[in-house]
Amino acid sequence: MTRYPAVAGSFYPTGGELVVMLERFFSDLGELGSERKITAGVAPHAGYVFSGYTASRTYKAIYEDGLPETFVIIGPNHTGLGSPVAVYPEGEWITPLGEVEVDAELAKAIVKNSSIADLDELAHKYEHSIEVQLPFIQYIADKAGKKIKIVPIDLGLQDEEVAEDLGKAIFEASQELGRDVVVIASTDMMHYGYMYGYVPFRSRGEDLLGRIKEWDFRVIQRILEFDYKGMFDEIRKMDHTMCGPGGVATAIVFSRLAGAIEAELLHYTTSFEVSRSTDAIVGYASIVMRKP
Repeated sequence: MTRYPAVAGSFYPTGGELVVMLERFFSDLGELGSERKITAGVAPHAGYVFSGYTASRTYKAIYEDGLPETFVIIGPNHTGLGSPVAVYPEGEWITPLGEVEVDAELAKAIVKNSSIADLDELAHKYEHSIEVQLPFIQYIADKAGKKIKIVPIDLGLQDEEVAEDLGKAIFEASQELGRDVVVIASTDMMHYGYMYGYVPFRSRGEDLLGRIKEWDFRVIQRILEFDYKGMFDEIRKMDHTMCGPGGVATAIVFSRLAGAIEAELLHYTTSFEVSRSTDAIVGYASIVMRKP
């Protein structure tokens, strides 16, 4: 089974341009770590020109902490295809940087331990939220001289019950197999503007930007507190348009079971910093969760 790139050349560049961009993002990369305290990370999945630097902060922290054997990458399903909780079963994913092997043994164990997840490739065929994470992972794996594997999981269904089931299943599967795992929750934050069908207020300029940041940080604060139920409460109260809360909640559930007690916001920005337009604004956050 081979999954070919769906958004190379649009969400991120190809060839030498991609390498140059990643080198710029990681120009401050430190030494490869070995402590392995990070259990999970949150990273955005927009076009690299908007959110690439923010995403790189998550992977920089993981590199300097030490690389796991397998990255379990959870992204929202934007296409509506396939299973509501779709675990990619086996094979490899290809990006302009080469191939990444799917950890088929872990994928099957996650589905075995879950009451809702399915082995399904269709949901992943055109979805960008997981694909855009792979060049970052490939870059730091190459720097470390380490071969890593992935388990892509696409969520069309996102709520507390799914997160509790899936987070527990990932933890139990990793324990059964003795697999060293980091969970990556792929999500963007607030989506504002007519192109997203969401314009709850009509202020403009910095007032609008301030409101979006305020709403994002209400959600981020809940994440930093490992309070996924409170995160969903905030999202519902504000009608917040964060696209990947299910993956973040799953990362929190997994991290708690894995012994994490601390979460850190590494970077936050919005698309406005690049576009300078208030017609459409999206927020982006980089977060990691750690054991003591």
